[in-house]
Amino acid sequence: MFGFLKKKPVISLGTSEQNLRRVLEMKIPSGAVDYILMLWKNHPFNFAVARSRKTCLGNYQYKNGRHYISVNGDSNPFSFLITLVHEIAHQHVFLQKSIFRHKPAPHGTEWKTTFTKLMTPLLSENIFPQDILKVLKKHMVNPAASSTKDQDLVLVLSKYSENEDEKGLRLEVLDAGKVFVFNNKKYRKIEDRRTRTLVECVISKKKYTIPSFAAITEV
Repeated sequence: MFGFLKKKPVISLGTSEQNLRRVLEMKIPSGAVDYILMLWKNHPFNFAVARSRKTCLGNYQYKNGRHYISVNGDSNPFSFLITLVHEIAHQHVFLQKSIFRHKPAPHGTEWKTTFTKLMTPLLSENIFPQDILKVLKKHMVNPAASSTKDQDLVLVLSKYSENEDEKGLRLEVLDAGKVFVFNNKKYRKIEDRRTRTLVECVISKKKYTIPSFAAITEV
C-alpha cells in the first residue's frame, strides 16, 4: 500500500478513525486532533508515519484512486502538525483541480491559499507556543514551498526538537558561494536545483548534489 515511500513506514493505516486518532494523539498537539480528524472525514486519505527522510518532511500522492499522505515520525509535534496540514493542502488542491483554468503549480497560488485557509483555525496559543505562533503567523502570509525555507521558523521550531536533523541552517537558504560543513566535509554552494543543490568539495574540487533540505553548518 505504501510502496511510494522510499523507506517503510513506522506506522501505517488505512481509513480507521480510531487508529488515526491514536496516532495523531501521539504526534500532534492535543488541541489539533479533532480538527485534523474533521479534515480526514471530509476527504479521507491513507496515512503513514515515515522514518526520517533527508529529502522531505512529508509527502502527498494520489495513486490508483487513493490518497496517500506521510509525515516523518521524528518531527516534533509542532513541525509534524504543520507538515501534515501542508500535505493535506496538496490533497485539497488535487481534489479541486477541475475548477482551475490551468494546472496548479505544486506550491503555487492555489496551494498557498489552501494551506493558509487550512492553517488559520490552528493559529492559536491553544495549539502552538507563543514564540512559534508569532513566527508562524508571519510565515502564513505567504507560505514557502517548505517550512525549512523560512529560517526564522526553522530556528523557533528547533527549540522544541530532539531531532538534530530539525536543527540548524538548511542548505537551501544558504547563499551561493558560501562554504559549509556537511557530514564532516567542507563544501562550497554553487546553485539550488529543484530538490537538490549543486556543491563543490573544497578539498577535491569535485562537484556533487546534496538534498536542499539538508541541515548544514556555515563556515
